[in-house]
Amino acid sequence: MKVVINDEYKNYRDLANFLESLDTRYKKKGRTLHVDNNAVRSFAITELGREIVVKRYQKNVKMQRLIYALFKTCQAEKAYYNAIKLLELGVETPKPIGFVKLTKIGLMDYCYFASEKSSAQCVDTLVHYGKLLDYDLAMALARYMVTLHTKGILHHNLKEGNILYYKDADTNYHFVLVDNNTIEFTDRDLSVRERLQNICKFGDKDIYLQLVSCYAEVLGLDKKLAAQEASEIRDEYEQKKKTQKK
Repeated sequence: MKVVINDEYKNYRDLANFLESLDTRYKKKGRTLHVDNNAVRSFAITELGREIVVKRYQKNVKMQRLIYALFKTCQAEKAYYNAIKLLELGVETPKPIGFVKLTKIGLMDYCYFASEKSSAQCVDTLVHYGKLLDYDLAMALARYMVTLHTKGILHHNLKEGNILYYKDADTNYHFVLVDNNTIEFTDRDLSVRERLQNICKFGDKDIYLQLVSCYAEVLGLDKKLAAQEASEIRDEYEQKKKTQKK
């Protein structure tokens, strides 16, 4: 078992014990927040005086489990170090606490990523398929996505379920990025197509095209040309999803 704890939390003995015994505690304690291929649960840590969130990543097939055990960085480790990098770049994300990687008989078992629990709400509560976004929200999201791309951040699962939001006293939107294991950091200038591809999972096609229009406005791009390219990108994405389901 590999346990890595952020230096800020290393003096919390109860927290360390909790992380070291996650394999037995995860299912028995805490509160379920989300379940699909992976499971997300929250736990109250009295010593910290607040809740933490732990994401457990699903087991891979046997060969992948061997590769993750010996060579490849697991999802939880990626999420942890990517969160640290995001904060260094001035991008909000729940503060990373640590990660746990379990191996059994030479194969990776489960891996877990722990972070502080954010009080922000999920953007997916504001997204309704078949209905365009509120204009202020669409513009705020577009500006946020431009900021991510300008900083060289490509979140490869950038959709409404992986962005949290809150408003300040002036009702301005602020966003918090989660599900960070799929992030790529780059120093190169991103092409317009790369940018539009990176946000093509957000909402339905009409919502996506609305975001593209706002994105183009923020960058001063030709909206019509951006919409044409975005429409092709979204169609390719939808076709790929259909193929994968088959």
